[in-house]
Amino acid sequence: MTIMPKKLIIDKDTFVGINLDELCNFARNHFLILPLVLHDECATNVEKREELFEKFRTLILSGSHMCMAGRHIVQKEGQTLQPHGSLADTDETNRMRRKFKKGYVLSKPDSVDDIHEGHVDAAYLALEKNEEVANAIAPKKLKEAEEKRGFLEANKLERFKFWVGAVELVDIHRIAISTFSYLTDSPEKFCLSRSWVTWHFVRLASVLALDYAFLRKGKGGTKEFTKAKHDLHDIEYVYLMSRADGLLTRDKKLVKPLAQAAFPEKDVFFSLDEVPDEYICLWS
Repeated sequence: MTIMPKKLIIDKDTFVGINLDELCNFARNHFLILPLVLHDECATNVEKREELFEKFRTLILSGSHMCMAGRHIVQKEGQTLQPHGSLADTDETNRMRRKFKKGYVLSKPDSVDDIHEGHVDAAYLALEKNEEVANAIAPKKLKEAEEKRGFLEANKLERFKFWVGAVELVDIHRIAISTFSYLTDSPEKFCLSRSWVTWHFVRLASVLALDYAFLRKGKGGTKEFTKAKHDLHDIEYVYLMSRADGLLTRDKKLVKPLAQAAFPEKDVFFSLDEVPDEYICLWS
């Protein structure tokens, strides 16, 4: 029987913060996935774009795999009316490896503005549903949050756990077809369960929206809503965990606690040294 290797997603903070040689050695022996959102973040970093692109290229040549952008996965699920399959995009990874071996170098895309707009549009779509999500949650749950405000404001992990539990009381399928009705001709067959990446996107976007709405009533302000739109960019690493076994992140403010709250059965690692031997797959 073939044992499937465990898949690890790497986020921006880890990609930037760990030495290239260490990452390349790790990629040769692990199923490491570089989401397209990571490429997008490299593209929009004006000061370090060339350096980050070269790091991305070298990691792909060392054995890492690419995967589609989350928003493109949502679009695909809407068109095919089926849950997305493997997170690793083998065809695209092999195509890019061939190009890199021939000397192809990543350069600033013509559509940097489109990258920003794509993520912001997705943020607006999700966050504007906050009122709908809040109305769907039992008033008792919202009252409970207010009663625990001091504790929840001071404990981000516990706060995310609370909102994850609250959102899972909602009909996420209904919220999904309300948000992404333009993607499919058969909404009744779309985003039916947690086996869909879209289901996890809607779930975590709703958690984020409720969290910032909660903070605005406390010590937060209108700036929190703006920050929520930018944070939606970072939660892509988290909802893609629905197709992976673990996540490498150094973001302790949002990504790590949200991942731990949303996927308690999966692994979240701060460093390469924390990754156990069970993640090793020499064939990669």
